[in-house]
Amino acid sequence: RFLLGAGVFFILFGTAHLIFALMEGFGFEFPVGDWMSIFFIIQGALFCISAYSKARRSRYFISFDTQELRYLLPKQKTVISITISDIEQLKMDGIEIIILAKVGERKIRLKYIELLELNDVKALVDDLSLRISENNV
Repeated sequence: RFLLGAGVFFILFGTAHLIFALMEGFGFEFPVGDWMSIFFIIQGALFCISAYSKARRSRYFISFDTQELRYLLPKQKTVISITISDIEQLKMDGIEIIILAKVGERKIRLKYIELLELNDVKALVDDLSLRISENNV
């Protein structure tokens, strides 16, 4: 929210400054001219883009308990859950989780995840995979 608020503020401030500069006669000299208004608008747009991508990444999750594995991906509207007893094999290949279940194969591609979160997900998948292999033996 801070990034979005700062982005909107910089865009509005830069736009107001640009309007006043255009009314007075835009100073094209660099760096003392009226170029700061353009930089404020660009900075505000970058803040808004950053806030949007952060919000997009934070919407999805992967979790499990003793009964089921649940996940929500960015383009899905509902949470998908798979019963752990139905999972035959679980493995992670790069940024993709492959679930081999009795009903078929599912792939979860984690393309919007940050590196620290990816390490947490790998640990989660390794733990669950170990539990599944112990139950299948």
